Amino acid sequence: MNVFWRLTILLVLLTGTNLYAQKIKVACVGNSVTAGYLLAQPEKQAYPAQLQQLLGDGYQVGNFGHSGATLLKKGHNPYFKTKAFREALNFKADIAIIHLGLNDTDPRNWPNYKDNFQADYQWLMDTLRQQNPKLKVYICRLTPIFSGHPRFKSGTRDWYWQV
Repeated sequence: MNVFWRLTILLVLLTGTNLYAQKIKVACVGNSVTAGYLLAQPEKQAYPAQLQQLLGDGYQVGNFGHSGATLLKKGHNPYFKTKAFREALNFKADIAIIHLGLNDTDPRNWPNYKDNFQADYQWLMDTLRQQNPKLKVYICRLTPIFSGHPRFKSGTRDWYWQV
Protein backbone atom coordinates (compact mmCIF):
# COMPACT_ATOMS: atom_id res chain seq x y z
CA MET A 1 0.00 0.00 0.00
CA ASN A 2 1.47 3.37 -0.92
CA VAL A 3 2.24 6.05 1.64
CA PHE A 4 -0.70 8.29 0.63
CA TRP A 5 -3.31 5.64 1.42
CA ARG A 6 -1.61 4.66 4.67
CA LEU A 7 -1.61 8.29 5.81
CA THR A 8 -5.23 8.74 4.74
CA ILE A 9 -6.35 5.66 6.67
CA LEU A 10 -4.35 6.75 9.70
CA LEU A 11 -5.88 10.25 9.55
CA VAL A 12 -9.37 8.79 9.34
CA LEU A 13 -8.76 6.49 12.29
CA LEU A 14 -7.22 9.24 14.41
CA THR A 15 -9.84 11.89 13.72
CA GLY A 16 -12.86 9.64 13.55
CA THR A 17 -13.73 11.27 10.24
CA ASN A 18 -15.94 9.28 7.95
CA LEU A 19 -15.06 10.04 4.35
CA TYR A 20 -18.46 8.77 3.33
CA ALA A 21 -20.50 10.70 5.88
CA GLN A 22 -23.90 11.71 4.65
CA LYS A 23 -25.22 15.19 5.16
CA ILE A 24 -28.04 15.58 7.65
CA LYS A 25 -31.18 16.33 5.66
CA VAL A 26 -33.55 19.01 6.91
CA ALA A 27 -36.96 19.32 5.23
CA CYS A 28 -38.69 22.66 5.66
CA VAL A 29 -42.37 21.89 5.13
CA GLY A 30 -44.87 24.70 4.99
CA ASN A 31 -46.81 27.43 3.26
CA SER A 32 -45.84 30.78 1.73
CA VAL A 33 -43.69 31.72 4.72
CA THR A 34 -41.52 28.68 3.98
CA ALA A 35 -41.67 29.11 0.20
CA GLY A 36 -40.57 32.73 0.46
CA TYR A 37 -43.63 34.28 -1.14
CA LEU A 38 -43.08 37.92 -2.22
CA LEU A 39 -39.33 37.78 -1.57
CA ALA A 40 -37.20 39.06 -4.45
CA GLN A 41 -35.00 35.95 -4.32
CA PRO A 42 -36.74 33.23 -2.31
CA GLU A 43 -34.00 30.72 -3.16
CA LYS A 44 -31.59 32.96 -1.21
CA GLN A 45 -33.85 34.87 1.18
CA ALA A 46 -36.49 32.40 2.40
CA TYR A 47 -35.86 30.97 5.84
CA PRO A 48 -34.77 27.52 4.54
CA ALA A 49 -31.98 29.18 2.51
CA GLN A 50 -30.95 31.18 5.56
CA LEU A 51 -31.01 28.02 7.67
CA GLN A 52 -28.75 26.29 5.14
CA GLN A 53 -26.21 29.10 5.53
CA LEU A 54 -26.35 28.89 9.31
CA LEU A 55 -26.02 25.11 9.47
CA GLY A 56 -23.24 24.82 6.89
CA ASP A 57 -21.97 22.02 4.70
CA GLY A 58 -22.82 19.17 7.05
CA TYR A 59 -26.51 19.74 6.31
CA GLN A 60 -28.73 19.70 3.27
CA VAL A 61 -31.78 21.91 3.76
CA GLY A 62 -34.71 21.47 1.39
CA ASN A 63 -37.45 24.05 0.89
CA PHE A 64 -40.77 22.26 0.52
CA GLY A 65 -43.01 25.26 0.96
CA HIS A 66 -46.21 25.72 -1.04
CA SER A 67 -47.91 29.10 -0.96
CA GLY A 68 -51.47 29.00 0.30
CA ALA A 69 -51.20 25.44 1.62
CA THR A 70 -53.41 24.25 4.44
CA LEU A 71 -52.56 21.53 6.90
CA LEU A 72 -56.19 20.45 6.92
CA LYS A 73 -56.70 17.65 4.42
CA LYS A 74 -60.20 19.02 3.69
CA GLY A 75 -58.91 22.59 3.48
CA HIS A 76 -59.13 24.70 0.34
CA ASN A 77 -55.49 23.95 -0.65
CA PRO A 78 -54.29 20.86 1.25
CA TYR A 79 -50.53 20.49 1.51
CA PHE A 80 -50.68 16.72 1.10
CA LYS A 81 -51.96 17.17 -2.48
CA THR A 82 -49.03 19.35 -3.57
CA LYS A 83 -45.89 18.60 -5.51
CA ALA A 84 -43.94 20.04 -2.56
CA PHE A 85 -45.34 17.31 -0.31
CA ARG A 86 -44.32 14.54 -2.72
CA GLU A 87 -40.85 16.07 -2.97
CA ALA A 88 -40.59 16.28 0.82
CA LEU A 89 -41.41 12.58 1.09
CA ASN A 90 -38.82 11.69 -1.54
CA PHE A 91 -36.21 13.80 0.26
CA LYS A 92 -36.26 11.31 3.18
CA ALA A 93 -35.26 13.89 5.76
CA ASP A 94 -33.57 13.35 9.09
CA ILE A 95 -35.22 16.48 10.48
CA ALA A 96 -38.53 18.09 9.50
CA ILE A 97 -39.47 21.65 10.36
CA ILE A 98 -43.19 22.15 9.82
CA HIS A 99 -44.80 25.56 9.48
CA LEU A 100 -48.41 24.97 8.54
CA GLY A 101 -51.71 26.18 9.97
CA LEU A 102 -51.91 29.86 9.07
CA ASN A 103 -53.99 29.26 5.93
CA ASP A 104 -56.24 26.95 7.91
CA THR A 105 -57.67 30.05 9.60
CA ASP A 106 -59.45 30.87 6.33
CA PRO A 107 -63.26 30.92 6.74
CA ARG A 108 -63.49 28.09 4.19
CA ASN A 109 -61.50 25.85 6.51
CA TRP A 110 -61.38 26.37 10.26
CA PRO A 111 -65.08 26.65 11.10
CA ASN A 112 -65.87 23.48 9.15
CA TYR A 113 -62.83 21.25 9.73
CA LYS A 114 -61.10 22.45 12.91
CA ASP A 115 -61.86 19.15 14.66
CA ASN A 116 -59.65 17.39 12.09
CA PHE A 117 -56.61 19.62 12.68
CA GLN A 118 -54.78 17.52 15.27
CA ALA A 119 -55.44 14.24 13.46
CA ASP A 120 -54.32 15.74 10.14
CA TYR A 121 -51.15 17.08 11.78
CA GLN A 122 -50.43 13.64 13.26
CA TRP A 123 -51.05 12.07 9.85
CA LEU A 124 -48.53 14.43 8.26
CA MET A 125 -45.86 13.62 10.83
CA ASP A 126 -46.54 9.88 10.62
CA THR A 127 -46.38 9.98 6.82
CA LEU A 128 -43.05 11.81 6.88
CA ARG A 129 -41.75 9.25 9.40
CA GLN A 130 -42.61 6.40 7.03
CA GLN A 131 -39.66 7.57 4.94
CA ASN A 132 -37.36 7.75 7.99
CA PRO A 133 -38.60 6.30 11.29
CA LYS A 134 -35.89 8.24 13.17
CA LEU A 135 -37.15 11.58 11.83
CA LYS A 136 -37.03 14.44 14.33
CA VAL A 137 -39.96 16.83 13.91
CA TYR A 138 -40.07 20.48 14.94
CA ILE A 139 -43.36 22.34 14.73
CA CYS A 140 -43.16 26.10 14.29
CA ARG A 141 -45.46 28.51 16.01
CA LEU A 142 -47.56 30.40 13.52
CA THR A 143 -46.16 33.62 12.17
CA PRO A 144 -48.13 36.69 13.25
CA ILE A 145 -51.04 37.72 11.08
CA PHE A 146 -51.35 41.28 9.89
CA SER A 147 -54.43 43.40 9.60
CA GLY A 148 -53.85 44.51 6.00
CA HIS A 149 -54.58 41.11 4.50
CA PRO A 150 -58.23 40.90 3.38
CA ARG A 151 -58.67 37.34 4.65
CA PHE A 152 -57.78 38.35 8.17
CA LYS A 153 -60.66 40.81 8.53
CA SER A 154 -63.10 38.08 9.47
CA GLY A 155 -62.99 35.87 12.57
CA THR A 156 -59.65 34.45 11.51
CA ARG A 157 -57.85 36.41 14.21
CA ASP A 158 -59.71 34.35 16.82
CA TRP A 159 -59.14 31.12 14.88
CA TYR A 160 -55.42 31.93 14.70
CA TRP A 161 -55.23 31.63 18.48
CA GLN A 162 -57.20 28.38 18.37
CA VAL A 163 -54.67 26.88 15.97
